[in-house]
Amino acid sequence: MTEGAFRFGNTPFYFLRHGETSDGELGLVQGQDESVLSDEGRLTAWKAARILSPIHLRSIYSSPLRRAWETAEIIARVAAIPVTPLPGLMERNWGHYQGKSRDSRPRLQDPDGVERTSLFWARVHAAMQSIAGPLPVLVVAHSGVFRLLCRHAGLTVDQGTAVANGLVYSFDPPQSGRQQWRIQVVDG
Repeated sequence: MTEGAFRFGNTPFYFLRHGETSDGELGLVQGQDESVLSDEGRLTAWKAARILSPIHLRSIYSSPLRRAWETAEIIARVAAIPVTPLPGLMERNWGHYQGKSRDSRPRLQDPDGVERTSLFWARVHAAMQSIAGPLPVLVVAHSGVFRLLCRHAGLTVDQGTAVANGLVYSFDPPQSGRQQWRIQVVDG
């Protein structure tokens, strides 16, 4: 799809979780902490850029957190288009758990000192609604954002389930008699 404007919930889009970071490799909660891509993370971003190349992206929207922004800039270099920052796409703020082992993070939906799930969703939803296109659109963000988008599409992705770094996903909303969203990995 290359014509028209983006409308969240009605228009297909692509999603890319940022490349791997050294903090991620160490199993640390990153949340809104700034971390940079590892060498492996940059390689996966370049691989994603090659996978996305035949799609001829016309818009890239990214979380401004460094790991997502760096990933988006690699895609933008290959696509020869700018990246638009959307602060609403930042990862959930995990408060005092950020920088600590993932094992120390409680599995409660809304632990004390952490951004409430409802506020996180409201922020991400507002950011997605603010996207104007042009099509096709790529969103570069984080695993928490991916889980929320899946939940919006009616799919459950457990908080403990790993969301791979650097994989390109297509989000295709219900249309033409199909009642469910279709979310799939885009292979190159």
